[in-house]
Amino acid sequence: MAVAIYVRVSTEEQRERQSIRTQREFADRYCEFHRHPVYRVYADDGVSGTVAMVSRPDGSQILRDARAKKFDQLLVYRLDRLGRDTRLILNAVDELEKLGVRVRSMTEEFDTANPTGRLMLTMLSGFATHEREVIRERSVAGTQRVAGAGAWLGGIVPYGYRKVGEKQTSRLVVSDEPIPGLALSEADVIREVFRMAAVEQNSCRVIAERLNQINAPCAYARDERLLLRGKRKQATSGIWTAGRVRQFLTNKTYAGHHEYGKRTKSSRQVIIRPVPALVSEETLQKAQETLRTNFLFGVRSARRSYLLRGLIKCGLCGRTYIGTATTRPSGKQEFYYRCHSVHAPMLRRDGVRCGSKAVRGDLLEQQVWADVEAFVRNPAEVLEKLQDRLRGEPGDAEDTLKQIAQLGGLIAQKGTERGRVIGLFRRGRVSEADLDAQLDEIGKEESALQSQLEEKRRDIAPSDGDHSATEKASDLLADIGDCLDGPVSDEVKRRLIEVLVAGVRVDTIESEGGRQTKTSVTYRFAPRSLPLNLVAPEVRGVARARETGAPVTVGDHIRKRRLELMLLQREAAERIGVTECSVYNWENGVSSPDFRKLPAIIAFLGYNPVPEPTGEAERRVWQRRSLGLSQREAAVGYGCGSVDPGTLRAGGAVASPTQVDLS
Repeated sequence: MAVAIYVRVSTEEQRERQSIRTQREFADRYCEFHRHPVYRVYADDGVSGTVAMVSRPDGSQILRDARAKKFDQLLVYRLDRLGRDTRLILNAVDELEKLGVRVRSMTEEFDTANPTGRLMLTMLSGFATHEREVIRERSVAGTQRVAGAGAWLGGIVPYGYRKVGEKQTSRLVVSDEPIPGLALSEADVIREVFRMAAVEQNSCRVIAERLNQINAPCAYARDERLLLRGKRKQATSGIWTAGRVRQFLTNKTYAGHHEYGKRTKSSRQVIIRPVPALVSEETLQKAQETLRTNFLFGVRSARRSYLLRGLIKCGLCGRTYIGTATTRPSGKQEFYYRCHSVHAPMLRRDGVRCGSKAVRGDLLEQQVWADVEAFVRNPAEVLEKLQDRLRGEPGDAEDTLKQIAQLGGLIAQKGTERGRVIGLFRRGRVSEADLDAQLDEIGKEESALQSQLEEKRRDIAPSDGDHSATEKASDLLADIGDCLDGPVSDEVKRRLIEVLVAGVRVDTIESEGGRQTKTSVTYRFAPRSLPLNLVAPEVRGVARARETGAPVTVGDHIRKRRLELMLLQREAAERIGVTECSVYNWENGVSSPDFRKLPAIIAFLGYNPVPEPTGEAERRVWQRRSLGLSQREAAVGYGCGSVDPGTLRAGGAVASPTQVDLS
């Protein structure tokens, strides 16, 4: 019966070197010498050896023809032509043998009809896999070395650049050639995109519309694109889109830092190499800040306008509060601001829903807008305090002058220290390495002192620009205040809130057996020494400042023990059997644990954090609460129901307990 021949190469470069032709010529001579009639030559050009036989174009045809009994023997140049993976090679041979086709290598002698031949087949398959891995390792190492040297190793050249040179000498250069029909080059288009985003703070959609209006081509190559290397060989969509503009604004290459290997799925090290910068690092950061701002504060297609959208942060998990609306059975519509981790807990890594509480949106917005409107209508008080701070108090100026004199003396002292160290080196008391280390340390300290001195001098120096800016702000606010006399749209309110409100923080606290919220608003117009906080009506309790030193409250003891065990608040809460919110409130002094939680807290701490009183009645109350018993439960324990809670409340008018051991 006739035989079939299978040839394969894995890359286009090998195909260009005519490796397929070499295998065919060798197979023709082999079949002619052994007088084998050839049914067909199967060739897979540019197909990787890691692809299964059934997934290859001609490989799958081999299996179909084998089932049709078109040939009974398959010849390959080497066994690694079947694959570069041991599993793939053995599976291909096994499947062909089940179809009655014998696989034979024209350059390697083995016979799968006996155990020795099957052993040779397995060994040759392992050698093929090992060779592939070695080739890959060497190729990756060479590629990393060339990439680290700055060579462009292929791929689509970023818009605004062009490639010069070949292989190891290829580099990216700025594409400053004018675009036909347009007075701008690709580099000028990129600079215009970043200018509109960083300076004008336009959205990606607005920038894309502007580029489409001036007919700037968005295709990588305009003319003769099939002849260009490193450019797209096919036309693109032909119009600018917001997504395309966003890719530009998030690409660090335009700031002069190209990341090679950032999209690889392997553990290859990412190489950052320098390229000609089209924009400055500062411009890139401003453009990305515009993206973040537009993401938080941009116009949405929501049915309702949320004035505080993107400004509220959760005090428990740090995520942003989002607006959600609901309709009551009565038909009344209400809306709330809810933590995003409560709305979508799957977005958290642990998948746990946040324990924060929602806040009424209408009440919060009314209070914030009332504060903003009050400031806009009457900014004189805040501006006066700002001017006083700019002028500075006489006592503050004297203190600043004393600090300047002290800093000058310390800087002069560093010069004396430098001379002493050099003197010790000359006398051979210190080595050269120690000398360099000491001089570097003195230099760092001197630079830090010099920076502090310059800052103090700027603080005491008067600035006419600050006073003029204050006057301009006063005039502007007066004009805006006049506009508030009529109806104010939500869009105008939103713009004013974005400018004047720095942020809102919602803390969920535990009080009187339930969760409450404390809302704090930070305004941009508040003086630094006088922070303005908005406390919602439902707030009960104020967090205290954490003090250092010996623990005082139960929360202090819990925090100390938790830090000793290196536990998170969530993990400590699980051990005690409470929520993470409870542990947070206890540690920050917002609330105190209920006496029913004391047994679990004592087990967690290993001791009772509540000091034992000296009086008999107080000590019995302390024992009862340490066991987590109420007065009624303790009364039952004392007298089997014969002692009422009022007797215990009276303060120890009964005999010592005998039925229950409270020690």
